[in-house]
Amino acid sequence: MRLHTLGPAATDSYAAAQTYNDTHFSGGATIVGHPSFEEILTNLAAYAGDALIIPAAFKSTRLHAAWGDVHYALLAQMTLSDCFMTQLDPLVVVQRLDADNRIGYTHAATAQLLQRTVQPVVLQTASSKYLAYQAYQQNQAAYVLTNEKNVTLQKNERLIKRFTPSMVWCYYQIN
Repeated sequence: MRLHTLGPAATDSYAAAQTYNDTHFSGGATIVGHPSFEEILTNLAAYAGDALIIPAAFKSTRLHAAWGDVHYALLAQMTLSDCFMTQLDPLVVVQRLDADNRIGYTHAATAQLLQRTVQPVVLQTASSKYLAYQAYQQNQAAYVLTNEKNVTLQKNERLIKRFTPSMVWCYYQIN
């Protein structure tokens, strides 16, 4: 069995796939981490017979869709077979104190959370919170909402807020 989800291994999605693999397949399934959920969802025919693990909070600016939209639009291509819940790695909002902009990076699913935490902010989304942190670093942005494990605070940064949410995950059989 192959479980498709968002990679790399640092993502919450990959961790959720590992949890599901351990509890339902005794670690025997192969987890395939993809650069984006959009890459998986637009190529489902290539993964027929495999499975998908996706969060209920999925949101895509590229597909202009949230989880519910995808669930109904792809009924013929995939079947919801199971749901489970995990605790996410803590999320943090970090501010770069010497930034000369108001740009904030995060994943589309957490964009509103960043916007409610920091105002005003010019939102930029990435396909994962891990990649959002990379973009924040590369572009010297003012803010990032990412997983705490991704962050090594520098002297010119401060932690604004920390969140400890749970997440509902959906296990789909790809038809």
